[in-house]
Amino acid sequence: MINISLRYKRPVKVLLSALLCLFLFILISNYPVYSQSNSSAKGSSPVYVIPVKGVIDLGLSGFIKRSVAEARDNNAQAVIFEIDTFGGRVDAATEICGHIEELSDIPVIAFVDDQAWSAGALISLACKKIIMSEGSSIGSAEPRASAGGKPEPTDEKMTSALRAKFRAVAEQNGHSPALAEAMVDKDIALKKVKLNNETAILTAEELELKIDELGQENVVVLSTIIDSGKLLNLSAKEAKELDLASDILSTRKDVLEFMSWPEEIVVDTRMTWSEKLVRFLTHPAVSPMLLTLGFLGLIFELRIPGWGISGTLGLIFLALFFGSHYLIGLANWTELFLFLAGVILLILEIFVIPGFGLAGISGIILLITSLFLAMVKHPFTAPKFELAAAANTLVIAFLVTVPLTILLFWLGPKTPFLKKLILASTESKKEGYQAAAKNWKQFFNKTGRTLTLLRPA
Repeated sequence: MINISLRYKRPVKVLLSALLCLFLFILISNYPVYSQSNSSAKGSSPVYVIPVKGVIDLGLSGFIKRSVAEARDNNAQAVIFEIDTFGGRVDAATEICGHIEELSDIPVIAFVDDQAWSAGALISLACKKIIMSEGSSIGSAEPRASAGGKPEPTDEKMTSALRAKFRAVAEQNGHSPALAEAMVDKDIALKKVKLNNETAILTAEELELKIDELGQENVVVLSTIIDSGKLLNLSAKEAKELDLASDILSTRKDVLEFMSWPEEIVVDTRMTWSEKLVRFLTHPAVSPMLLTLGFLGLIFELRIPGWGISGTLGLIFLALFFGSHYLIGLANWTELFLFLAGVILLILEIFVIPGFGLAGISGIILLITSLFLAMVKHPFTAPKFELAAAANTLVIAFLVTVPLTILLFWLGPKTPFLKKLILASTESKKEGYQAAAKNWKQFFNKTGRTLTLLRPA
C-alpha cells in the first residue's frame, strides 16, 4: 500500500525551503559591511565620498542611508556626493534628501561629475555647496509617469508638490529657489535683474511685484534666463554665472585640492554585493522578468501532478521579487503575510483539495495583491503615476507570461529537451483509455518496481 502522507512531504519541504531562502536573503542583505578607509594619516578626520550614480531608486537610498550613518559614526569632517544620474524615483530622491539633512553639522558638497538631472538635481540642491565638472549639467526635473509607452508629464497636483519640494530644499541650503522651481515647471519664466545694485533671479510674477514695490526705475532686467514653455537645464558655466555652482573643477582630485583635503584621508564608500543585488532585482526592467518567470513556474506546476522543479523555481523567483522589494522598504509584513497566504492556498489547492476552485482562485488573488502592494510604498496616498507604474509592471509580466505559456505548451512536446520532461501519450476512448505501447509481450511474466507514485492509478 502506498503511504498517502507522501503527498504532503514535498509541498511542505518546498514551502520551508522558500521561507528559508527568503529569511537568508533578508539576513545577508541587511548584514552591515562597512567601507574601508584609504587613510594612513593617524588622527585625521576622514572625508567621505559617496557615489550617487545610475537610476535613483530605493536601493540607492538604502546605501546612502548606511553611508551617511557610517560617516557620522566616524566623525567625518566632510562628505562629498559624486553625482552622475539622469534621475529616477521621486520618493527615493526625497528619502536621500532626508539622509543628507542628518549631516547638518558636517560640510556637504555635491560634485556633479556629468549629469544631475531630475531627481539628481534635487539631491544636488540638498547639499550646501555644488561643484560641477566641465561639460556637466543640472536640471530637467519635470515629473513624468512611465506607466507604459512614452513617459508623459504628470498632473498639476504632482508638479506643484514637487515644485514646492525643490523650492524648500533650495531655500534650506542657500540656493536660488526660483532656479529650483524652473527645473520642475516649464511654465515658469526667469529673469536676471538688478535691484538697487543687487542682483537677483525672479520669476515673471515676482518681477511684477518688485516693480510695483520699488518702481520701474529701480528694477533693471539684465537678461532672460529661460522663457515659459521650457524646462531649466543649466550647463556648468551657466550654473556658475547664476551662483548655483560655486566652482567648476574637472576631477575629484581637483575638488580635494581646492578644499585643501589630502587624498590620504578620503574614504570611498562602495555598495556591498547584497546592495547591488537588491538594486538589480528591483530595477524596472528586471522586476517584470522575475514575475514572468515566477508565474510560468506556477502555471506549469498546476499542469503537472505532484510538485516539481517548475513550481520550486516559480516560488524562488517570486520570493526574490518580493524579498528585494521588502528590503528597500516598499513591502512590509502585511504584504508578506498576503504573499505567504496565497502560496499556502495554492499548495492546498494542488495537493489537498481536488480540482481547482475557491482556494486556488483566492491564492492567486492574494499573490497578485501582495505583489502589487509590494511595489507601492503608500498605496492609499501614492500619486496616480506611481500606482500606474506598479500596475504596468504586473501587466507587462502577464502580457509576456500568456504568450510564452501558449508557445511552450504548443512547442514543448516537439522539442528534444522538453520531450523528455513532458508525457506526450494520451488516453482515448478508442484505445480503452490506455496509453498503449506497441510491444507489451516482452514484459509478460516479469517483475518491475515503481520509482514514482502511479498516477493515474
